[in-house]
Amino acid sequence: MNIKRMGIKKQVTYLLLACGLITLFISGSVALYGMFRVKSDAVNIGREIGDSAAETGSDALRKSAEAAMNGIVQERAKHINNFFDNFAGDVRMLQNEMSYILHHPQNYSPRPVNPPDRKNAGKVTPQLQFREGLNPASVAYELGLMSNLQDIMIRLYDNNNTIASNYVASKNGFDISVDRVSDKRVDANNVPIPNDYRVRPWYKNAMEAKSLTFTEIFADSLGRGLAIGCAAPYLDANGEIAGVVGEGRLMIDVDNIVKDTKFGETGFAFTLNNRTGQVINSPKFEGAFGIDYDNNLSNDPSLFDYEEPSLANTAKKMAAGETGFDLVKFDGKNYYVAYAPIKNTWWSFGVAVEEEEIISVATLNTQEIEKSTGGFVDSLNDSIKFVILAMIAVFIGLVALVSSIGRKIAEKFTAPLQVLTDGVRDIASGNWDNKIEVHTGNELEHLAVCFNAMTDELKKYTENLTLVTAEKERIATELNVATEIQESMLPKDFPESEKISLFATMEPAKEVGGDFYDFYFLDENHLMITIADVSGKGVPAALFMVISKTILKNFSLTMSGADDVSAVVTCTNQQLCQNNDAMMFVTAFVGMLEINTGKFSFVNAGHNPPMIYRKKENQAEFLQLEKNKVLGISPRATFKQQEIFVNPGDILFMYTDGVTEAMNSDGEQYTPERLEECLNGADLGNKNLHEVLATVRESLDKHVDGFEQSDDITMLAVKI
Repeated sequence: MNIKRMGIKKQVTYLLLACGLITLFISGSVALYGMFRVKSDAVNIGREIGDSAAETGSDALRKSAEAAMNGIVQERAKHINNFFDNFAGDVRMLQNEMSYILHHPQNYSPRPVNPPDRKNAGKVTPQLQFREGLNPASVAYELGLMSNLQDIMIRLYDNNNTIASNYVASKNGFDISVDRVSDKRVDANNVPIPNDYRVRPWYKNAMEAKSLTFTEIFADSLGRGLAIGCAAPYLDANGEIAGVVGEGRLMIDVDNIVKDTKFGETGFAFTLNNRTGQVINSPKFEGAFGIDYDNNLSNDPSLFDYEEPSLANTAKKMAAGETGFDLVKFDGKNYYVAYAPIKNTWWSFGVAVEEEEIISVATLNTQEIEKSTGGFVDSLNDSIKFVILAMIAVFIGLVALVSSIGRKIAEKFTAPLQVLTDGVRDIASGNWDNKIEVHTGNELEHLAVCFNAMTDELKKYTENLTLVTAEKERIATELNVATEIQESMLPKDFPESEKISLFATMEPAKEVGGDFYDFYFLDENHLMITIADVSGKGVPAALFMVISKTILKNFSLTMSGADDVSAVVTCTNQQLCQNNDAMMFVTAFVGMLEINTGKFSFVNAGHNPPMIYRKKENQAEFLQLEKNKVLGISPRATFKQQEIFVNPGDILFMYTDGVTEAMNSDGEQYTPERLEECLNGADLGNKNLHEVLATVRESLDKHVDGFEQSDDITMLAVKI
């Protein structure tokens, strides 16, 4: 059999015989691969089941803990609120009684009140003290009336063991107090110490507020723990403030509520001063919630400044009077914290428990599932080993047989192909004058003739292609440089501070585009913002964009006030109209934001209306704009200036028509209605500006569904 004279069809028949053996080998390999995939899938499925069980269990446990902890927090907050209501009730009773006495002096007779005496230490005693330099005779009448309050002061003191003292202080320089510490009000010679109560916080706060007030928490001078004062002014017969009544209480009841509140093994309760962020009550003596009663409480650290952001953020929520349930980290561990405000106070109550205690049951379930999955994988491994050994033995025999037959067939079949291959390789290296010589009398010989003819055509084509390619590379290089220049002109250093944040993106439809945005500070309180869209696309639009951006900024830097925004746009329009033979134009939205007040003065020159998100209403809507012409067409055009106020948390969102006119494969545009629906459904109050723009971009991508971008897409957002 002369295989050289056979046609290609017969030669392929012999080749397929060899390929069949090779296919058998490949099939076996695929089978092995499949078995290993089964093993991998089994492991992954077991892991997914374990993760799912852990997640589901953890979520259920977390929700159960949240409900229980929130219930405890609400109930304990009410108890503490009752403490303050009762406390304020005592002071209001003293206030009303003292005012009544001064309004009806005819109903009362003067009564004696003794000065403090060391022998009364430990006894409930009314005590009279004067401000230094005061003549007692000058206030004898008022003192005689005020002394009638001592009986009710004693009754209040006897009825509550948490009262440290109660007192009534005239603005004329004397006071009466009821407590058990007479010895603390005299010197070593048992002489009463002058008492200038006007410098005391309880007196000053009540006189300034002209109403009932509480003091900050302080450490009791006798070492009895934390204490707090409550005071209120009382009026004389003329309706004028005559003095202040008050009461000081130990925080024993609040301490007991906090210490008696338990949740699991690791849970504990605490109260927080919403004004300062300081922990008021806690069973802890160390760590984030530790309290050092031996030092000045005003020096205790504030949780607002805690190094772990999650705890600091939760403390700020509590300070805002919120009710919530957060996962926070402090003292090196994760804790769930439930909290609620205490009504009629500036405090919040909270309960914290370690996350590990809450989800420990779910962790044990996951470990059991992983153990079961491991046993199944071990059994599967034994089966795979047996199959591998059997397949190796079969393939060794097949490889030996196929190698022997295939080698002989390949040598005869591939000889002319090798000649063709060498010839093609020589041609590919650039030797266009090489001619392939194959004389098989079949299709391979005809193929060699075709290769030689193709070589002659390729030689001519390559010469022409070299010239065209060089020109395209030059143009592409210039466009790349233009793209880099355009990108470098757009500001990338976005402001991010406690007062303001700003973020923007620009995606050209071609290498260069006509959209642009710009922002710059005129001073530390005034920020200029611009977003614009030049007519057309590509290099002409990019050049006009550079001119427009430069002129706008130059005129803006000459502004003297917020009312100049219209003048800036008018001057820019006049400048662009000069020598504009190409009749290009630009739509623009230009505004100046006064950061301290939120006043935003702006002019819209034929641009798409921006949207503003109002945090208070949690709603985004389009700005209502005056109808102004575009820039670059009419040199005598005038532009109406508008203004709004942007409140803290509000977001201004600006864009070009590449957003609302983005089309899908059906020619359907994105539309302003879809944009409004996207922003109102995006929970903007809890997103930063990067996330806001990413949300809109995601909505656009979903709409166009891979369809080619037809216009530049530019977005800018700013938030007070």
